Amino acid sequence: MNTAPRIEETDLHALVDGELDAERRRKVDDHLLQHPDHAALVEGWRRQNAALRAAFEPVAHEIPSLSLRDAALRAPAPAQGPIETGAIHWGRPGASRPALRLDELRANRRRQALLSSLLTLLTGAAVAGLAALVFASRGESPRAPIAAQFTQSYAGRAALTYGTFASDPRPVEIDISRRGELVAWLKARVGFAGTPDLADQGLRLMGGRVAPGVAAPAGLLLYERADGARVGLYFERAEASGAAPPPRTGAGVAAIEWRSGGFAFALVGPLTPEEMQAAAERAATAVAAPPPENR
Repeated sequence: MNTAPRIEETDLHALVDGELDAERRRKVDDHLLQHPDHAALVEGWRRQNAALRAAFEPVAHEIPSLSLRDAALRAPAPAQGPIETGAIHWGRPGASRPALRLDELRANRRRQALLSSLLTLLTGAAVAGLAALVFASRGESPRAPIAAQFTQSYAGRAALTYGTFASDPRPVEIDISRRGELVAWLKARVGFAGTPDLADQGLRLMGGRVAPGVAAPAGLLLYERADGARVGLYFERAEASGAAPPPRTGAGVAAIEWRSGGFAFALVGPLTPEEMQAAAERAATAVAAPPPENR
């Protein structure tokens, strides 16, 4: 008799949202190992979440304009008479005509909302057209967002993954206090289970998580310095390459990439170039060393 636990689609969504306890997550991970189609579905959801966060998270940190803040703090206007319904108030003093019916009020509001949306779209199109003309007159083309520039390389995807999770209230899925579970999980999902020790660089390992890769899942280990600065070690399966690409920087974050053992590694963080280079060299030495039995 088949005693395997039944895995529903709600379990897959809960896994992506980080809402499963350790025991249930292990069962779902085992299910994904046996059902590649479900694993691909989960990875697609994770990639969508990462893309949505990268696209819209900056908006959440924008400071509202003064007019919006004033409107939010302004006391609501006093009510003007009773709420209109479908009934007609024939005897209300001062009424010169029958009140609008509720369905008419709703229709008016829908028309106003539609006009407002059209005006917003037209304004956006006009601004975009003006920007295109300005850039064209200067012989330049608008630069793509940093995320769009980065995602074409391993270092770029590492920077995107780091930016998505490093400042999250729950930056890792499995804490380093459960090292054995973390190592086994990364080995099964990503294929690499090393946890390089960067303590001599002042970086304490917090834990890790699985992230979307291009052809297979990728892994991310997060380290934290005493002052709160966090550094991520991203790894993803990759073909061997020649010379390592130069370090990349953007928005105050540096990414140093290298290849080892069929994987592309990238160390990403806000440290100084010298500190990042020293930490990357230490990590590269650790991942290239033969794994000890308890690693």
